[in-house]
Amino acid sequence: SVAAWFILRRTMVGFQVQVMGDAPRAGRFAGFSPALVTVLVLGISGAAAGLAGMVEVSANIGQLQPNISFGYGFTAIIVAFLARLNPLGVIVAGLVVALAEMGGDAAQIAMGIPKVVTGVFKGILLFMLLAGETFNRFHVEFRLPGTAARAAATAATKESGSV
Repeated sequence: SVAAWFILRRTMVGFQVQVMGDAPRAGRFAGFSPALVTVLVLGISGAAAGLAGMVEVSANIGQLQPNISFGYGFTAIIVAFLARLNPLGVIVAGLVVALAEMGGDAAQIAMGIPKVVTGVFKGILLFMLLAGETFNRFHVEFRLPGTAARAAATAATKESGSV
């Protein structure tokens, strides 16, 4: 995660990735190759994901097992959104989600709560993150009825009083 942050923030390759991600047309105008950047990012991220998966699968007994499927993809999406797509934030967000997962396991053992409750909690967390991002991006505000009219009247009074 620290290496990813360093590469994305401090190298020319990272700059190209950011430009092509934010404004592909500007990247092409600057002379960056969209195909090269795409293949590079896909290769590096695929290799990193494969390495992480191999370590996770083989860590317990020291050999790979063909029938393991943990469903970490959904959890990884939650961690990425919780970190706001920041490579350094992934460390903290991963710890928060791991603690929630461990808390769900402890609640399952201690109180007999079904394991599904942890999944529901993660789903609600993802929904709230996406809803918050939507409200933030589109500047959604909730006002009580009549508040807009009172605000407009107050603004008009202030303007007429200052003239």
